[in-house]
Amino acid sequence: MLDLLIYLFENYISTKPKLNTNDIALELEEAGFNNKDISSAFDWFNHLEKLSKNSSLTHKDSLRVLSQIEYEKISEEAFTLLTFLMNAKILNSTEFEIILDQIMILNQKYINIEEMRWIVMMTLWKSGKENSYLFVEDSIYQNKQAELH
Repeated sequence: MLDLLIYLFENYISTKPKLNTNDIALELEEAGFNNKDISSAFDWFNHLEKLSKNSSLTHKDSLRVLSQIEYEKISEEAFTLLTFLMNAKILNSTEFEIILDQIMILNQKYINIEEMRWIVMMTLWKSGKENSYLFVEDSIYQNKQAELH
């Protein structure tokens, strides 16, 4: 489903603030995505938007320890990236929790660093942190360019 989320984000959500989800769903069906995944992707973005509007999910000085399920789902590199972004003040504690929550909703067993970058980028975009969003976006595309050489 993460591939569909990335596709939606790149082609619709980040470029068009007002979406007609029915039209987009039809286009996605025609492109070969199934209804269940399409519905789950829209639910994921709706959940992200709802959480992004609530800025009091955590105390700013709280210490966060991963649960066993979170620990098993998130790669060490991905979690290191997440903690780096928090320590660098790119993410606040609420965004950190939103990202963990959104990861746990995904129906995949494991999140690698590239997938984490996308989830962070989508969360920052929804939070209105465009400058931070650009920092993460640059890290995604710089990584891809490095792989091409």
